[in-house]
Amino acid sequence: MTVTLLFCTRQAFPQLPDVAWEKQLPDAPSHYFSDVTELEDESFVVLGAIQMPVDREFDTWLLKCNKSGDTLKTRIFNKPGNDIPLKIIPNPPNGFLIASITIFPGGKPKTRLMAVDASFSQKWITDSEKTTAVSQTDVAVDNDGNIWWINTLEDDNGESQVLLRKIDAEGKTTGEFVIDKGNQSSAYAIRVLPDGMLAVASQVQVTDGNPTIQVTKMDTNGKVQWKSLTPPSGKVLTPQCLCCSPDNTLLVGGWAGMCWNPDALVNEQIWDYDYWLSKIDANGKIIWSQQYNRQGSEKGTAIAVLPSGNIMAAGKCETSFTGTIGPWLLLVDKNGKLLKEQVYKFKFTKDQATRIICTSDGGFLMVGPGYIENRNQLSGWVKKLNPVL
Repeated sequence: MTVTLLFCTRQAFPQLPDVAWEKQLPDAPSHYFSDVTELEDESFVVLGAIQMPVDREFDTWLLKCNKSGDTLKTRIFNKPGNDIPLKIIPNPPNGFLIASITIFPGGKPKTRLMAVDASFSQKWITDSEKTTAVSQTDVAVDNDGNIWWINTLEDDNGESQVLLRKIDAEGKTTGEFVIDKGNQSSAYAIRVLPDGMLAVASQVQVTDGNPTIQVTKMDTNGKVQWKSLTPPSGKVLTPQCLCCSPDNTLLVGGWAGMCWNPDALVNEQIWDYDYWLSKIDANGKIIWSQQYNRQGSEKGTAIAVLPSGNIMAAGKCETSFTGTIGPWLLLVDKNGKLLKEQVYKFKFTKDQATRIICTSDGGFLMVGPGYIENRNQLSGWVKKLNPVL
């Protein structure tokens, strides 16, 4: 009887999905993947960057593959500067939007938004006029076709401000909104909500305490509906992703960091990170917040929500003993309970999952390692995962 009960209990828990197929190209030239989107025909468009042989800088790279992982088409965008592509989203009726950071020789980084058609031909491009204060930019499209591009830019006094631009289908700016004016704030993610309004995930510096996470809901005229602030703690909270859940809630993913030697120089500080998730209801009330850790240091970079409300969370894990890093995948239920977790093959070069999406067949697609500051060769990878059992 006991054996039977144990067997039934184990079968009742969902298992992490197996890898259906994976794609990893040779690491010469150096390249990486940072985002992916699925099309109606079940093919995928993967966003990344590839190092060019002459100037050794990276150019934005698009790769289209079918549902089995076979390459159908690629396109490299040869532009001045060193490109760091971060986000790709569909831009109806036919095309895509690519949000990236560009670093020009001897200059400071600026953000860039590029629109391409279905054949990957450029339609228009716009750059931020000011320097980006954080290595992040994000974009969303509402049901009326308006484009919402969010950045954290330095003003003339060297202070940062969060600027949200409203852009039409031709790339023309039709509105600008400053979020958290007068406060120390950095924006990391934006989403269009089911009711047509917008949600922005930011890191804010409160008067008393460590930087923490704030989610702001606003209408398309820039009017704030509510702000949801995670109470400051002994750790520095940094958001990375924002996702809608089937139960009319929002999920925020990122990390919680603690510095063990805060009095040391910045480049000598030792930090430990935990994966951080939070769930917020439709009125901005925090339902739950959880931190997840294993042996080492962990960071959260992406989340995908299942129809059941359960969460597939992706990021990276670094071991304390060897210093190797591997992509980390967690299955969390809708109440924040960790069900299963797995670290994929560890490497002695930095590696992580940068995006995970739900796919039309009930499975998932995960890409990495994204942009990583190191001198080692980078090699982009794609993993297609089966549905959760």
